[in-house]
Amino acid sequence: MKMHKKPNHKNYFKRPLKEFGLFMADILYNAVVIIVLVVLIRTFLISPFRVIGSSMADTLHNDEFILIDKLSYHLGEPSRGDPIVFLPPITNKYSYKFNETVNTDDQGLGMLDISNLQADKKVFYCQNELVRRLWFCQDRVRENDLIYFQSSGQKDDGVSADLSWNQSTKKLVSDNEIDQKAIAIQGRPNEKYSLRIYNSTGPEFFVKRIVGIPGDIIRIENGRTYLKALEGDEFVELDEVYLNEENRFHTYFKKTPGENEFKVPEGHYFALGDNRNHSNDSRHWFSPIDETYTPYISEENISGRVLIVLWPPENLRLISGGVLESE
Repeated sequence: MKMHKKPNHKNYFKRPLKEFGLFMADILYNAVVIIVLVVLIRTFLISPFRVIGSSMADTLHNDEFILIDKLSYHLGEPSRGDPIVFLPPITNKYSYKFNETVNTDDQGLGMLDISNLQADKKVFYCQNELVRRLWFCQDRVRENDLIYFQSSGQKDDGVSADLSWNQSTKKLVSDNEIDQKAIAIQGRPNEKYSLRIYNSTGPEFFVKRIVGIPGDIIRIENGRTYLKALEGDEFVELDEVYLNEENRFHTYFKKTPGENEFKVPEGHYFALGDNRNHSNDSRHWFSPIDETYTPYISEENISGRVLIVLWPPENLRLISGGVLESE
């Protein structure tokens, strides 16, 4: 008589579960590899951006999608004529992200707890109700944020104090203050102070063209742009062939600190939009409240060089540099 072996139900399900587990592990592994590759590519090689506005017309147009080259600036330095994507300095165009008050002690020391300070980022992609709730749309106090503080106008003893933001004190948030989650200010004893906290850079990326590199002196005069390079002896007019007829010979400086010459410091760049009549660029950057002129872009805030227009398809094209010196 033949004996039939009883099926082992445990083994019957074990193999499919094992195969399913290996399948999911393979998917997870590939997903991690893809994510790492995308992060590395976007960080060190190329990255996509959307053009907003017409400040670079006719070189770039509103709503075009571009790719920027990051590798070149990891291997070398930006050059005159490069169209670049960057974070601009914080200027009077942007409002503060926090407006707080703090009381000073008998020694005039005030401490602001920043552990719970949080604000919505004021950028276009965070205006959507659902996106606005995501972590990258929430702003906090960060290292090198700009702080202005001034008496709020009332002492603890009831005596009025002068309140003038133009005369306020300015400081940067230190990394130690971030670690301690508290900002320290030094003022008059036993007084209430108002603080306005700004980002260290503008909230959104800009795209402009580098006109001056470190050591250059740029002069804007009679609608024209002139350059005296570090190795040069005299000013030379730039033949900016990328400017259209509306903007050619129409580069003006509307708010001057006294002169129309700008010596570009080490590690910084002077940039203008190709649409000179409609561009918020190095000519117009004044810090908030104290109106200090801040025309230069820090090298560390440059994301990359515009390489190609990808979208819409009919506008597909390579973008070249182009600051040329007249003979």
